[in-house]
Amino acid sequence: MKKQFKTAAFIALVGLFTISCDSDDVTGPIDDNINGDTPADSTGTDDDARLQDQALAAGKIVSNGAGTGAGDLPSWAKGTDYAGTSVSGDFDLTITAGDLADNQLSWSGNVSISGAVKVPAGKTLTIAEGTVIEAQASDSYLMVLQDAKIDAQGTEENMIVFTSKDKTPGAWGGLLLNGRATINNGDANGEASPEVDSNVTYGGTNDSDDSGILTFVRVEFSGYKYGDESEHNAFTFSGVGSGTELSNLQAFKGTDDGLEWFGGTVSGENLVSVGCEDDSFDWAHGYVGSLTNLWVIHDASRSFDKGFEIDNNSKNNSAEPYTKATVTNVTVEGVAGETTAFRVREGAKGNFINVKVVNAKKGFDVHNDVTINNVMNNELTVSAYTAESVDTEVAYVDDCETCE
Repeated sequence: MKKQFKTAAFIALVGLFTISCDSDDVTGPIDDNINGDTPADSTGTDDDARLQDQALAAGKIVSNGAGTGAGDLPSWAKGTDYAGTSVSGDFDLTITAGDLADNQLSWSGNVSISGAVKVPAGKTLTIAEGTVIEAQASDSYLMVLQDAKIDAQGTEENMIVFTSKDKTPGAWGGLLLNGRATINNGDANGEASPEVDSNVTYGGTNDSDDSGILTFVRVEFSGYKYGDESEHNAFTFSGVGSGTELSNLQAFKGTDDGLEWFGGTVSGENLVSVGCEDDSFDWAHGYVGSLTNLWVIHDASRSFDKGFEIDNNSKNNSAEPYTKATVTNVTVEGVAGETTAFRVREGAKGNFINVKVVNAKKGFDVHNDVTINNVMNNELTVSAYTAESVDTEVAYVDDCETCE
């Protein structure tokens, strides 16, 4: 867990700065030497404003009411009242833990999986539209290894669904793809290992790497916890390259993150996260793709964390390549007084265009000096942003632990 620092109250700025609600015309960073004294350095050793206060005064991120978001939830996505997908009839295929054999690479109808099922290098798993994959045990998951592919092309009328025998959040693992694209947390070879299996690697130097295609796929009730700090997401994209296609995906009622990216360059569109208990969307470690049309719905009857958690690198906030996604058309439907829609920290950059947040405690919550300076330098930007029934539209937390 990271240390959380005290956020300076907006009232502390009264008398120091005058801020307009539509201060989009402020284009440059605030002059450190505000009072003509020693330049401020966010250490609390002089009378000048802290970095977090300077950022707030600069008015770089403001709710200007211009954001319309992603529109209505797509018709193929399930809402919080959905009970889960049930298998109708017998299983057409039963898969147990291990690497898939050549005669197991084509799935259709009803498929049962148990344990860790892996698509080996050089192979492609093809899943037909309308296929329902049901996990029989909590330690079940499907992983696509480096140099392997998945071809899962559902349709709006016949989604491909990954679910569990037990229709309870956290009942099984999820779907994981491992590619060879760039990450910023790798070893000398630019590679790292996913939490769920230290014998597997992801990352590398091939930013155009192709792990296959996922379209019209829903993952339900994921999030199996196999350690104190380790849980499965619904979708995990680790070092996945731009040759991969992601569209029309839904994470539904998992206990960990909905969709998470660890580095990589893959882009995606029409992505939905409903009722997930941890972050609905999460990316870090140098992720630089483009994401278009995203929806978050928090379930007031269940636990939840942030709508978006966006990091660069916790050990080195300035690690390169910086996390810098371009995100266009986002709707966050939170819970009034509780939801944090976006937490951006650890040096992340990015561009957020056309954002609508409804019912939340915080809209954008920006942490750490490197991240705040990214805002000041126009490398972390938010445009066309609407906040409705949001207590705090933007907040900053710098790294000064001794400041009042």
